[in-house]
Amino acid sequence: MIFGVQLYSLRKYCRTPEGVAETFKKVKEMGAKTVQLSAICPMPAAELRRLSEENGLIICGTHTPFGRLSKELGKVAEEHLIFGSGIIGIGSMPNEFRGSLDGVKRFVDFANETAERLKPYGLKFAYHNHQFEFEAAGDGQTYYDYMIQNTNPAVQFILDTYWVKFTGRDPVEYINKLKGRLDLLHLKDYQKVLGLPIMRAVGKGTLGFAEVIKAAKEAGTKFAVAELDISPNPIKSMQDSMEYINKNLAEI
Repeated sequence: MIFGVQLYSLRKYCRTPEGVAETFKKVKEMGAKTVQLSAICPMPAAELRRLSEENGLIICGTHTPFGRLSKELGKVAEEHLIFGSGIIGIGSMPNEFRGSLDGVKRFVDFANETAERLKPYGLKFAYHNHQFEFEAAGDGQTYYDYMIQNTNPAVQFILDTYWVKFTGRDPVEYINKLKGRLDLLHLKDYQKVLGLPIMRAVGKGTLGFAEVIKAAKEAGTKFAVAELDISPNPIKSMQDSMEYINKNLAEI
């Protein structure tokens, strides 16, 4: 498994091409081997490939806006082929699909269609979860369970360990459910402070990441990236995460 950083965590530093280039360098210095692109400024695919090769960082995937996926998927696919990413991800389903089984069904149709349209390019479509997907959908299942059961096996998932734990569930349980469909995993720690759940850098909370990584390897996961949505010091949070990963998880 190849470990690295989700650039959404460092988005404040990636508002210009110069900032993206500097962030690639910093991430490499942290000991990362891969990055996921998300919330960075618009850049030519060829320039992203150059940064990838120059820093020895594989671009493992992206979070691509729904509008681009629905309106210009061919162009998005060509860009991914240029910078070498096999995974076209989406960070979440738009609000219009949330909160009802009918809406989730419509999003599942979109996911299935998108995955099929990407097959000729040799690319995969992947969905990243938050907490709302674990709301009850009826018949004793959650929306997330419905998505797993009703999407084409070609549809991938990007499991977020924090949000699964946030809902009171075990990330390992869902990793096992997603065997063969979890090429990319998000590592985000969890801790309760004064009874409230907060996001932590990897190794700074209470999640059992050794068990998570063992299960992910058995599930066929290829990449795992540290992510933290909010941090008073994003650089330090990613440094701490990569230090813990390389010391405690990389050799599992």
